[in-house]
Amino acid sequence: MSRTARAKLHRPRQRIFVFDSEALSKAIQGDRQMTALIKTAPRLHIPIVTSALTTLEAWDPRETSRQALWNWTLSRIRIVHTDDQVTAMARDMLKTAGLHGHKYAIDAILAAVAGREAAQGADATVFTSDTDDMNQLLAGRSVRVEKI
Repeated sequence: MSRTARAKLHRPRQRIFVFDSEALSKAIQGDRQMTALIKTAPRLHIPIVTSALTTLEAWDPRETSRQALWNWTLSRIRIVHTDDQVTAMARDMLKTAGLHGHKYAIDAILAAVAGREAAQGADATVFTSDTDDMNQLLAGRSVRVEKI
């Protein structure tokens, strides 16, 4: 086996953090745990991602005094847009989990984003307030779900 092949076998998987709307909301509200995570992740070379729809779900127009914190938070997160592949994965996840409707739609999109990252070889962790639904949507996929 070549040196390059051995190096690939022993290379640790890229870690990635996936934020749901509650994780984003807590960050915008100045939650110490979430802020520390956002500050620490880049130093550890761990990207943070979320779906474009999740940013819309987390956005609160009444929080005008926190616009600078909103901008700072989003500047450190990769926003994944909802393409056909993510939408199809989300539909499959909803079907498999036996869920449907608007209550689960954005969570399913976020689960699909996390699932796609994991399928591409990342060690994905979803930070969510709704571990039950997220675990249902991600059943059978190698994505870790952490309660916030």
